[in-house]
Amino acid sequence: MKPSEIIRKDAIRNKVDPDRLLNSIHKQLSDKTAIMLHSGDSVLILSKISDGKVEVHLFTVETPRALINSLKDFLEKIKKSGIKYLYGRADNKEILKFVEHIGLKVEESDMKPYNWKAKVWAQ
Repeated sequence: MKPSEIIRKDAIRNKVDPDRLLNSIHKQLSDKTAIMLHSGDSVLILSKISDGKVEVHLFTVETPRALINSLKDFLEKIKKSGIKYLYGRADNKEILKFVEHIGLKVEESDMKPYNWKAKVWAQ
């Protein structure tokens, strides 16, 4: 499935305007303020906050088992990039359990408007 199809289906499931969301993501990618990772039927958007810190947005249409594999793939790519911290706003706490399952420790965020962070590297 193409990234745009995954994002569109995820947006509709979460009652978000898919066209507006896709336009926003396209602008970030064009401006080079974000990058997109694609694995299986999941897409991860990483938007730079500051050096070594990124905001993450996950879009998926995968089963839990398939999602774990995609998250592992994303983590390997992120580790190679030099990113140190992931930040997010998770309304669905289940996704945070998946993040912990792949080996990241999820903590309460030290920055607003995010409600969680995870350290990628040990320094």
